[in-house]
Amino acid sequence: MRIREANRSDLPEIVDLWKEFMDFHRNLDHFYTRSKDGPDNFHRHLEGQIESDDAALLVAEESGRIIGYAKIDISQYPPVFEVDKYGLISDVAVAEEYRRKGIGQALYKASTKWFADKGVTRTELRVANVNNVARGFWSKMGFKPYMTTMFKEEN
Repeated sequence: MRIREANRSDLPEIVDLWKEFMDFHRNLDHFYTRSKDGPDNFHRHLEGQIESDDAALLVAEESGRIIGYAKIDISQYPPVFEVDKYGLISDVAVAEEYRRKGIGQALYKASTKWFADKGVTRTELRVANVNNVARGFWSKMGFKPYMTTMFKEEN
């Protein structure tokens, strides 16, 4: 298995993994239900991700197959904090049959190296409260909560 930056030819496989990732979350919370044009929109979004100097799309590849990906960005805080930027891990997804084999951890380590190479020392991410597996994984990677996102849906 190797970790590398994605290219445009990887996007169809990454979108397939994203669909699996979203469907897993949908089973935990209906909010994550994909829109009809979601895969096409995500594909277009990833094209921009690949082109950006402040973003990366990393893939885990084995035997020519994409088995995981990490979508990461450099984000800015408002200009009121001493630390002005942070690395944002938006997605880390691993194909179901390859989970619990260290691939997520390898994608995370490659993400932090990419951030460090860009001079970024703080990393943030969001985890769905209903996703106990992800919460456990990120805790194991040393992450701890510092803010809670709250929501309300009006009927």
